Amino acid sequence: MNSIFQLIADLADQPVWLVGGAVRALLSGQTPVDLDLATTGSGLALAKAIADTEGGAFVALDRERDTGRAVLPGGITIDCAALRAADIEGDLRLRDFTINALALPLAAVLAGEWSALIDPLGGRDDLAAGRLRLCASTSLRDDPLRVVRAGRFRATHRLHPDPDLIAAARAAAPLLVNVAVERIRDELLKICDGPAAAAGLRLLDEVGELTIIFPELEPARACDQPRVHFLPVLDHMLETVAALDWLIDDGDPPVAVQTYPQLSRALPFPDQYHELLNQHRGIVRRAALLKLAALLHDNAKPQTKVSHPDGAVTFYGHQSLGAETVAHIGKRIRLSRADTSYLVSVVREHMRPGQMRDSEQLSERGINRFFRDTGDAGPDILLHELADHLATRGPWLDPAAWQRHLAWLGAMLDRYWNPPEPPEPPLIRGDELMAALQIGPGPEVGRLLKLIHEAQLAGDIHNAEEALALARTLRMAEH
Repeated sequence: MNSIFQLIADLADQPVWLVGGAVRALLSGQTPVDLDLATTGSGLALAKAIADTEGGAFVALDRERDTGRAVLPGGITIDCAALRAADIEGDLRLRDFTINALALPLAAVLAGEWSALIDPLGGRDDLAAGRLRLCASTSLRDDPLRVVRAGRFRATHRLHPDPDLIAAARAAAPLLVNVAVERIRDELLKICDGPAAAAGLRLLDEVGELTIIFPELEPARACDQPRVHFLPVLDHMLETVAALDWLIDDGDPPVAVQTYPQLSRALPFPDQYHELLNQHRGIVRRAALLKLAALLHDNAKPQTKVSHPDGAVTFYGHQSLGAETVAHIGKRIRLSRADTSYLVSVVREHMRPGQMRDSEQLSERGINRFFRDTGDAGPDILLHELADHLATRGPWLDPAAWQRHLAWLGAMLDRYWNPPEPPEPPLIRGDELMAALQIGPGPEVGRLLKLIHEAQLAGDIHNAEEALALARTLRMAEH
C-alpha cells in the first residue's frame, strides 16, 4: 500500500489528506481496502492522473463537487474530492459521522506518524467507545441517505447510535424518497454484508426507514402467527436475519441461542459453505443477498393469512406470492437480473426443506428434485431454513431437535457436494418411447423421459420394459 501512497504524493501538486475509513483502518493496524482522499486541488484531476498512471479506469463521480474515482487494475478504488470548506478541518465538520471526520496528511501516512491525526470532533474516542454520533445537527438533512448509512455502521462496526442521532434520523427518514434508488440499494446491501445485519436493519425500522424502502413489509408488522412462532411476521423475518448473522458471521446470538447458549453452530461442510457464501456478487458477498432474502422471505403472509373456525391459521401459497413480490422489489431497487433471480429462488423455495424434513425420510427422488429445482442456490436455501427454524421457535426451541436438524442438513449436503457416481445411460430413448406409445414429438415426450429418468435415479425402475410400463401408467393417469 505504501507504493500507492507514494504514487499519490508524486502526482499531487496540492496538499492531500487521507480521510474516513482508510484512516480508521490504519489506526487499528489494518491495511485499507479502498482509499478516500481530500485535496486543496482538483479531485477530478488527481483521480484521472492516478488512473492514467496505473492503467486503471477513471470515473467522474460528481463534477459539481469536483470528485473523481480511480479504479486500479488490482481492484483498489481511490476516491478523490476537492475540499468543501476553506481548510481540512472545515471539510471534516461537513461529513456525516464523527468516526468519518478523521484525516491524516499524506506525508504523515508515508512516515507512519499517526500523531498527526486531525480529529476536530472526537471521532477516535467515539470509535473506541462504540458510539455513532453526527458531525452536525443538520448532517442527515443534508443527505438523507446518511440515515441508511447509520444502519450500515451499526451492522458493520457494531456501533450504537446516540439519542441525538436517533431523533435526527426519525426526522430525516421521510426525505429518503428524494434519494436515488441505486444509492439506497448499495447501502442496504452493505448493511446485509455486515456481521450484525439484523441490528442495522432494526435501526432502520426503529427510525421508520425500513418500510419506506420496503413498503411491502409494513402489513407484516402486526401480522400475528400461530403458536409455533414466537414473533409476528416482520419481527420473525428480522430474527431470521439475526440467526444468519450468528450462523455465518459469528454475529450476536438470536433469541434461541440466548436461551440455549450451548447450541452448536457447527455447520456441515463448513469449508464449502465458507467458500460459497464469501463469493463476491458485485459490491458484497453472496451472504449479503441471502440475508436480504431472509428479510423478505415471508412478505406475503399478511395477504395469504386465513383464520379457520377451529382456531388454526394458515398462509397457503405465501412463498409463491412472496416470490412474485420479490421479483418486483428487485426490479424497483435495480438489482441485477442474476441477483433478483437468486432472491426469488430463495423466497419461492424456502418452505421445501421443512416439508422434506417433516416427511421423516429422505428419498433419492426428493433430494434429486430439490437440487434440480434450486440449482446452485440449494445450499443457501437449506441454510435459510436452518435460520428460519431458529427464528420460528426462539425460546421454545428443542435442543435435541436442533441436533437432528443439523444432521439432516449434513445428509442433504452430502448429496450436493459428494454426488453419487453418474447413473447408467438412459433406459430408453425418445424415438423408442414415441414408437412404443405411438405418439409424435412434443412436450409430452420430454415430460415422460424426465419422469422416467427420476424413477431410474431413485432405483424404482431398472430396464427398458419397466420404463415403458411406467410411461404407459403415467399416460393413463393423465387421460
